Amino acid sequence: MFENIGIFKVATGMMSHASARQNVTATNISNAETPGYTAQKVRDFDLETPRAPMAMHASRGGHLDAFATTNANGFDRFDTDQPVDLENELLSAAKTQSDHQRAVSVYRSTLSILRTSLGKM
Repeated sequence: MFENIGIFKVATGMMSHASARQNVTATNISNAETPGYTAQKVRDFDLETPRAPMAMHASRGGHLDAFATTNANGFDRFDTDQPVDLENELLSAAKTQSDHQRAVSVYRSTLSILRTSLGKM
């Protein structure tokens, strides 16, 4: 029912983007001392690019072949060709947490407004 309301699509997309960024940050931190490993990033959230943030994604080849899938929650992951900088990764994790909290707040506020407009507190 709520999937057709634009603000819910944006909030859900923001939450999925934060999740993908946190996943990449955690991977970077865990591989900081791995020889030859270079940091990865997720492209910034873009309102103009439609995504299916709740779509299933294949974790390996041959997994879920019969279904439409996306990779990494539909967000583009790219290699920076730079070594992992732990200080930047920790700052990225903090910013990601803030972005996720903002998205959750938008979702909750919109849901509250919708409930109020329907007379269901």
